[in-house]
Amino acid sequence: MDEHLFLKGQRITSPDGPGEVIETIGNKVVVKLDNGKTETFSDEVVTDDSNAG
Repeated sequence: MDEHLFLKGQRITSPDGPGEVIETIGNKVVVKLDNGKTETFSDEVVTDDSNAG
């Protein structure tokens, strides 16, 4: 089972560009994009963009 876990405030990269997670609902991730738009994406197309170090 491949599960994705995104947390509120986490920096991500989406098909529409970089942004920040504002909510997760099931396998959907609501993202506030850096361009100011709010979009919802499947967790399959969103990737982590946080600095681990």
